[in-house]
Amino acid sequence: MESPVDMSPSADAIRSWIVSRISHLTNVPPGDVDVRAPLSRHGLDSVALIALAADLEKWLDYRFRENPFDTATTIESLAQSLSEKAARKKSG
Repeated sequence: MESPVDMSPSADAIRSWIVSRISHLTNVPPGDVDVRAPLSRHGLDSVALIALAADLEKWLDYRFRENPFDTATTIESLAQSLSEKAARKKSG
């Protein structure tokens, strides 16, 4: 996977990372994680969501100012949003 030092991760890379992490947290095979389903359907409790957000911050080297799950309700929309934010951070 791309590292934040090399370049901003693509939406695809972020999507894959989130799917892998949700799979790990829920014991659901990665192929069964629907990237277009609402995040609430993946069985993540509040502790798991906080862990996911913290892991994303660490991996992306990006500090969330607000809850990323409030505006991006699916894995697909979250990956796209984070990719755009990471690219802006890298260029700015």
